[in-house]
Amino acid sequence: MNLSPKEFELLLCEFSKQDLPKNFTVEHDIKDVGEESKNYRQIDTKIKGKLGIAEILICGEAKNWDKPVGSETIDALVGKYLSGEIKANKVIAFSNQGFTQPAITRAKKLGIELLEPEILGLPTQETLYVIAVGSIGQMKLRLTHFSQQQTFMALNQDEYIILKGDEKISLIQNVFRLVRQKIRETPNKNITTEVDKVTIRDANALYELTSKEFHKFNADFDIEVNINWNYHCLALQGGMLRHVNTGDLKFVHLEGNDNESMNKVLLSIDKKIFETKEECNLEIAKYKGHVYNMCLIDPDRSRTDPSNPLLSLV
Repeated sequence: MNLSPKEFELLLCEFSKQDLPKNFTVEHDIKDVGEESKNYRQIDTKIKGKLGIAEILICGEAKNWDKPVGSETIDALVGKYLSGEIKANKVIAFSNQGFTQPAITRAKKLGIELLEPEILGLPTQETLYVIAVGSIGQMKLRLTHFSQQQTFMALNQDEYIILKGDEKISLIQNVFRLVRQKIRETPNKNITTEVDKVTIRDANALYELTSKEFHKFNADFDIEVNINWNYHCLALQGGMLRHVNTGDLKFVHLEGNDNESMNKVLLSIDKKIFETKEECNLEIAKYKGHVYNMCLIDPDRSRTDPSNPLLSLV
């Protein structure tokens, strides 16, 4: 996909937003007055923030050219940003057609970070966005009491009211929150992550029974939860960039944050839905890269307003 110069600069901005501390800001197409020249100097990407007591300035330039960036451009970046003119702490150069070897050698010695598309001349490409949507299924519940309260139990899960601080919530809502937290704590989630069955514990939980109004009980809840998943897939544009200094590949989201991309996939009439991981993996194999996110359906909303489900990213 060919990008205009502005779109190419914005791709660098989107890359720069990833993994930044929350107090950092990223601005596009800024004009600052150079301290030496006293002229306005244009900056494609300006990143500012604080690390401890230190003010950090990172500046990026995007070169959407039809030829590799040479060492003379690196020299120009040095004069503009690493002298007394702009006084940047770090400089990023992004080239659509990569860099000449002399430019790479000089930039590495000066600590300038170099970015290029994984496929030169192709800064964005179709990427499969996969949203795994899970719902709470069958549960096996075991309660353990440490007093005579053990006689006050119910066979119907709807009779349990769980007390969490000032909240009174249903048992299934409590299970949903515990499962959501457990999955969120799972590192490096991907299509192979096994979360079809999750075991959770809510120790010394305070609860009421609808048949025993105003009576409160304590118990350890051990619950084995089955989660039913289906997989929503949609091809969207994404950027795959190579950090020349290290050789690492970096994916750039172009669909906003995870919630925004989730909504775009789920609301699309063009998405494909698969019921098994095997089917989803066959679709993933058609693309060079994919983005994978998981979400759970809020069970209370499903009961009260099934046509308007509430989804929570995990």
